Amino acid sequence: MSTVPTPADIYARSARALIAPAPHDPLRDGPFRALWERGVLGSRMIPTTKLVALTLAAGADWATGALAAPQVSVGQLAEATRITHGQVVVSLNILEQRGWLARSSRRDRWGVAEVRLTIPAAIMRRLVKPRPS
Repeated sequence: MSTVPTPADIYARSARALIAPAPHDPLRDGPFRALWERGVLGSRMIPTTKLVALTLAAGADWATGALAAPQVSVGQLAEATRITHGQVVVSLNILEQRGWLARSSRRDRWGVAEVRLTIPAAIMRRLVKPRPS
């Protein structure tokens, strides 16, 4: 019996739930997009992935982080960032795997699935520290 997972095994795994400690409260935590951008900039992602993330966030609502167009166009991102389609897809996959993006269905392609910005729980805890009273 092999202990090395096949690509089908990896794809079949359900993504870990990366839920923030509590729902985002814009009055207490600040605007969602500002938190998201601070988290992305403070992460150890490679520069092309950060570029794709910040370009994607540029089209998001400041307070809620809701994307103006929930379907992500790989072609438009590639044109805006001046990187290849392949690099955009890899960056989107990295963002999804690390909990920065959530797709309606992992089986749908990036141009079809609805996408929303998310913040990994560990990053959210760091960004939203309790303030002393």
